[in-house]
Amino acid sequence: MQQLKSPTIQGYQVEEMIGEGAYGAVYRARQQAVDRQVAVKIILPEFANQSEFIRRFESEAQLVAQLEHIHIVPLYDFWRDARGAYLVMRLMKGGSLAQSLESGDAWSPEQVAHLLDQVASALDAAHQHGVVHRDIKPANILLDENRNAFLSDFGIAKQLGDDQAATASDVITGTPAYLTPEKIQSQSLSPQTDIYALGVLLYELLTGQHPFPDASSGDLVAKHLQEALPYVRETNPDLPAALDGVIQRATAKQPADRYPS
Repeated sequence: MQQLKSPTIQGYQVEEMIGEGAYGAVYRARQQAVDRQVAVKIILPEFANQSEFIRRFESEAQLVAQLEHIHIVPLYDFWRDARGAYLVMRLMKGGSLAQSLESGDAWSPEQVAHLLDQVASALDAAHQHGVVHRDIKPANILLDENRNAFLSDFGIAKQLGDDQAATASDVITGTPAYLTPEKIQSQSLSPQTDIYALGVLLYELLTGQHPFPDASSGDLVAKHLQEALPYVRETNPDLPAALDGVIQRATAKQPADRYPS
């Protein structure tokens, strides 16, 4: 990606880059008027000035502003100008769940239950507002200093009242490791789409690895369509047997066979 060099944003003292992707980067910054640290998501101008990106950017900002919940990362401000697009959010000082998993931090069943309760409550609030997140994965779950979990990045979320069918571009945008069978097949999406990805995430937290750890992107698509997740007790025999029943139901191939909420 094009490097964003020392961006200057009126009202914010930009301190350091804390994450980046194909379309832009996230910076730690200080909001000078109220003297607080924030995270500023900056979209590169070549994308921010495209009509599709404008739609997605404004949609994400409006969705997050509507979804007020204690475990959804709050949005403080957003705007777009000739230099790019900007989302100002609460700075989560514990990093992401992805970073925690990469560092080898252990998550006990009790800690996993605590995290699951927080993320599931945030998803339930979104679903009650008719919003499917569609990109549940460790990188989109942020942590505070006390390991409380917060759901973030509604960039590809969709209102259920809008066109529900996934498109080819949606599948590419999604993360292969957490794709659902219905998304792969461009079928209608529902809250059960998020529940499937949450079940995959639950497996990963309890075992320390993805259920299909060595699969290529193409193999992942086939496995999500055809194979049930392995049992967590095959990796960690000390876990309660009931957990496998929970994960298998959450990740059933047919959405109607998953949990209703």
